[in-house]
Formats: sequence, structure tokens, C-alpha cells
Amino acid sequence: MKKTAALLLGLTGIFSSAQTSSFVFNNYNVYDAVGRLMTCSPNPGPIRYMYASPNGSFGSYTMPAGISSSYASFGTTGLASFPMNMNQWNVTDPANTANNASFVYNDPYIVSTMSSINEWASFHFFLQDSAGNTVDSYLVGDPSIAINAGVTANAYQVGVNSGIEAEWFTITTSTGKITFFSIYP
Repeated sequence: MKKTAALLLGLTGIFSSAQTSSFVFNNYNVYDAVGRLMTCSPNPGPIRYMYASPNGSFGSYTMPAGISSSYASFGTTGLASFPMNMNQWNVTDPANTANNASFVYNDPYIVSTMSSINEWASFHFFLQDSAGNTVDSYLVGDPSIAINAGVTANAYQVGVNSGIEAEWFTITTSTGKITFFSIYP
């Protein structure tokens, strides 16, 4: 009986911290959003975090102007239609530096380990015009999650130069949680 109770308690802890939300991106303006999309643990403590990196090893992710996309989980981000797919994740693990590496989106480490401890956290990005000129800079995300990785994110921000709005929020539906990130003209 004690073993069963301990097992159930352990499973409850795992499932209570597992990735529970899908993610929806909406870029409703004429500028590309280029930056670093981060995930991390919603619980304080030793934080393993990851950045989406479909653009090679430099770690930036581009959300083209006028595009919307959604992802059911970290392990399905490479399945979205191009250019919104995230083919790899760059992991940082301060507790075990052997895990500091780039992983393909559907690697068992991403699907099992990182999905069990992380949530969508923030997007630190620049709006860029078609010539690559920076229009504005933002750091938007869930303040209560991103702070665990040392990132101070805003749930809502208005661009100083452009007046373009960016918003991050999570809703709960009958089928689960959905995290939204939207950029409005």
C-alpha cells in the first residue's frame, strides 16, 4: 500500500509539471518577428530551458509577416508547414552540461524529458522589414514562467517605434490549455 501511494504521489508530481498547453502563433502585421522562442519550467528550482532554432545554430527563430501556426507540443514543432516549423531545440541544462546540445524536435529527450518539465515561456524578438532593418524590439511571454530562467518578460507590450502590439496569454478550455502569442498592427 505504501509503495502504491508513493508511486501515485510521484506520478502526480510528474504530470502536474508536464507540458500542458499547445501553442498558437499569430503575426498579423507586415513585419517579420525574428528572435528567440524559449521554454522553461513553470516551477522554480534547477531550470532546464530550450530555444527553438530552425535557422541553424545561432538560435533565432523567424515568424514571417502575416503567418499563423500552432503546435500541439514541443515534439510536434517540426511538423508544421514551412516556414513555421521548428526543426530543432537548443537545450541548456545547468545541472547536467552533457545535455547542453541541439536536439531534433522529435528526439526522445525533447518528447519525454523536456516536455515533462517545460512550458512555453517567452519570445524575445525584433520586428524587421523586408530589407532586414529592425523596426522595434520586444520581450513578451508569461512573466511567471520566464522569470524562472532569469528572463523578465511582459505579457503585453507596445513597440516604442511602431506602436505595434504583442501579447502572450494562456486560456483553459474543455480540452486543455492553449498558449497564444500574437502580434497586432
